[in-house]
Amino acid sequence: MTTGDPQPGDVIDDRYLLEREIGRGGHGVVYASTDRQTGSRVALKLLRQNIAEDPQFALRLEREAHSLQMLWDESVVRVHAFGHDRDGSVFMVMELLDGETLDDHLYDLEDFGDRMSAFEVLRCLDPVARALHTAHTKGIIHRDVKPANIFRITPDAGGGVRLMDFGLVKIQGSEQLTQAGMIAGSPSYIAPEVWRCEAFDHRIDVYSLAAVTFRCLAGRTPFIAPNPLDMFMKVIKDDRPRLTDYRPDLPPAVDAWVAQALAIEKDHRYPYVSTMWNDLLRIVMSGTTPSAEKARATFRLPG
Repeated sequence: MTTGDPQPGDVIDDRYLLEREIGRGGHGVVYASTDRQTGSRVALKLLRQNIAEDPQFALRLEREAHSLQMLWDESVVRVHAFGHDRDGSVFMVMELLDGETLDDHLYDLEDFGDRMSAFEVLRCLDPVARALHTAHTKGIIHRDVKPANIFRITPDAGGGVRLMDFGLVKIQGSEQLTQAGMIAGSPSYIAPEVWRCEAFDHRIDVYSLAAVTFRCLAGRTPFIAPNPLDMFMKVIKDDRPRLTDYRPDLPPAVDAWVAQALAIEKDHRYPYVSTMWNDLLRIVMSGTTPSAEKARATFRLPG
């Protein structure tokens, strides 16, 4: 191993050969790698050296690995290993995904003034809704649901969707890792109570998934502002947007769905991801468009 941050060509834990960087954030770097024991291709997430020395961030990566392993049967990225290298590097080994993030897909569509059909949105996000519902039943709150953390696997690699990056995860009953007054998440998808630095629960994920759904259907986020302060004011005070202004093909009831799913006060919001998602399914399925017909043939509502 070399000193400093690992580089392509380095071997982690005498086993994982780093090949190329495929992702980078404020705390970590993800490399496409080869497991030299099995010959399989994997993705290896490493905390940057200056971050790995902080036990809080090492605990956060370990918590992310634990959360993902608890949700192994759901549509989340699969974790194979977690550990510490001899030089102090903290790492997590995951499945290597082939495809694109939902964020990249939406930007490509929006560049041409296009949007996903309602059925495509339901088919893409239904596994995410199911994964979040299961996570919440296990006391896990994702806290950063956004298009960049939803991965669409190419059909050649088996298709499907993965919910990624549980790095901000909150496990109910565990130690709080985010500093007081620090806003965690992505501005366009953050629930009002997070902006206000108030106590929160799983309903922040309800809000975030609804905001992602709005973006997919409308071709824009629910609120647009030139700076964080203006965004804060819009999210906590403005009327909720009308989705039918952007998607007149959807039944009018979808506007009431937006108002409840993105409600400013969490007690006025859908209580669970499952109730929010099933209500959206019901609304889309009540329509007369090709998407409605496909939804009725594909999805089943409880009861």
